[in-house]
Amino acid sequence: MLSAGAAIGIVGGMGRRSRKSRNDEEILDGGIVVWKPRGPSSRAVVNRVQRQVGFRGLGHCGTLDPLASGVMVLTGGLGSKFQQWLTVHDKSYVATIWWGLGSDSGDAEGPLWRPEEPVAIPPRAAIEAVLPQFLGVQMQVPPRHSAIRVDGRRSYEEARAGVEVDMKPREVRIDALELLEVDGPRCRLRIDCGPGTYIRSLAHDLGSALEVPATLIGLQRTACGIHTLADSTRIDQIGRSEWWPLERLVDHLPKQELTDSECRALAQGQQIPGQISEDYVAWSGGVVQGILEPAEDGTIKARRWLSRGIRNPESKAETD
Repeated sequence: MLSAGAAIGIVGGMGRRSRKSRNDEEILDGGIVVWKPRGPSSRAVVNRVQRQVGFRGLGHCGTLDPLASGVMVLTGGLGSKFQQWLTVHDKSYVATIWWGLGSDSGDAEGPLWRPEEPVAIPPRAAIEAVLPQFLGVQMQVPPRHSAIRVDGRRSYEEARAGVEVDMKPREVRIDALELLEVDGPRCRLRIDCGPGTYIRSLAHDLGSALEVPATLIGLQRTACGIHTLADSTRIDQIGRSEWWPLERLVDHLPKQELTDSECRALAQGQQIPGQISEDYVAWSGGVVQGILEPAEDGTIKARRWLSRGIRNPESKAETD
């Protein structure tokens, strides 16, 4: 594992530029799965990879806090147009929780505090007894120190300014909770959950159920959708040769094969016969063409199209 300083060098002053000026040689449409080390922010990881692949405009599908490590999916070029579909996947984590320690931020960034009176550390049996009540769909209050916008500002900005933030509960889903280890006041949990679940909030809620303060002191994302550690590349090893083409990046999403004539019709804003119940990735001849969605009249229309006709990466078709 690299240290935070060795892993990341933050670059600043990235203004908005045209696609050509971002990369005069080639636009890399696609993305890559990276292993984020503990220490740098998600934005710093993106900045580092941008320098190594040689162009700007990358994005990521799901933030990891600086103190967290694990799987991150980065997108670039036309891959960024699929970001919202790549963000909604389920996640898997290994979380380390410290009992008897409280935190205003919910994690080790603090400020940290301990109760005035000593508290009993919950034994394994007590922890295992409360885990089932957190499974399934439930309402969760996000931490005040989070990136959620409240009245137009990030909640962590308000919290750091000393403003009391009223965080509204949100529906989340937790599919699995397994107690892996108990070592004095520290325990490790394996968690499978839906998108939008805050593990910091889960740690706090577990503590409340056990009537003891609890703080998340370590977090590792072991999977993001189908992507796991086995798919990921260390950020210091990423170059253009490791970059995934668009077709590999979105291959796991629901897909619909189209004919050339259907592609041309959709590119011109027309609808085509057929029925789909959700968004699909449009493919033709082994090449991704766009995103399809169901139309109100029961046909299919383009929600997002990647060219003015039929996309062929080798022909450098003009994109939107």
